[in-house]
This record gives sequence, C-alpha cells and structure tokens, in this order.
Amino acid sequence: MVLIQIFIIRLFDALLMTIETIQIIKGNRKIGSILSFIEVLIWFLIIKEALRENNSFLVALVYALGYCIGTYLGSFLSNKYSKEKIMVQVISSNKNIKEILKNNDIPFSLINSSGSYSNNYIFLIIINNNLFIKIKNLVLKEDSNAFISTYESKKIINGYFH
Repeated sequence: MVLIQIFIIRLFDALLMTIETIQIIKGNRKIGSILSFIEVLIWFLIIKEALRENNSFLVALVYALGYCIGTYLGSFLSNKYSKEKIMVQVISSNKNIKEILKNNDIPFSLINSSGSYSNNYIFLIIINNNLFIKIKNLVLKEDSNAFISTYESKKIINGYFH
C-alpha cells in the first residue's frame, strides 16, 4: 500500500513540478513560487515515507516510475491544452497553400520572397499552440518540402488569430 502511495504522490509531484517550470518560464513568478513551495513540501513528505520502507530498491523503482510518468503527463497536458499563441512560418514555392489555409478558416499573412535558389511564399500564421499539428499536416500534405518553423508569441496587439 505504501508503494502505491509513493507512486501516486510522486506522480502528482512531478506533474506539479512540470507546471511550475512552465509558469516560471512564462514569467508567472508568483504562481511558480507557490507551486514550488507545494512541490517541495510534497517532496519532503514523500521522501520521509520512502526512507521508512525496508525494501529500498523497490521504493526507488516506484519513486522513479512516478516521477517519469508524472513528468510525461505534465508535458503532455501542457502541450495538449496550452492556449499559448505561436507564430507559424511556412516557406513554400506552392501557392496552393493559400487556398488550403483559407478553406480551413486559418488566417495568415502572405509575403512573396526570393531565396538563394528559388522564389517562395512565406505564410505567417498566429494560432493557439494546440492547432499546430492540424496546420502542419495540411501544409505537408500539399507540399512535403515546405519549411515550417514556430516561435512563441509573447504579446499580440491587434490583428486576428485562430
């Protein structure tokens, strides 16, 4: 029973730590600090319990497994439900991407450009992070050689995004 408790609490602790790290990176220091306080308190309590157990290898294994799965779940949830805005830049010689984006109600800006070897179109798209996979798949289906990059948008003033 204690091993299950250690696993569950360590999983929750790692999940909390992942969210805390993301909050601090995004500049939410107050939330990050509060979460770090809770995380350290949980960590201390779980270590105290873990050290009482006789089977130290099994405790270490369960502790590490809880940390591993908690970190994975934290990053998975963060990516899946993140409402962060990102700038997606698509560089392609295929102008049909314009119609594909329009037909899927994805707002963009289009820039004609000339590169080292060819003329291209640059599509600038600002979206919620969770829509990136959809856009990536749409673009690569039309042009498997499209160059795609993303940037986190810290602030957005005016304009329209999806």
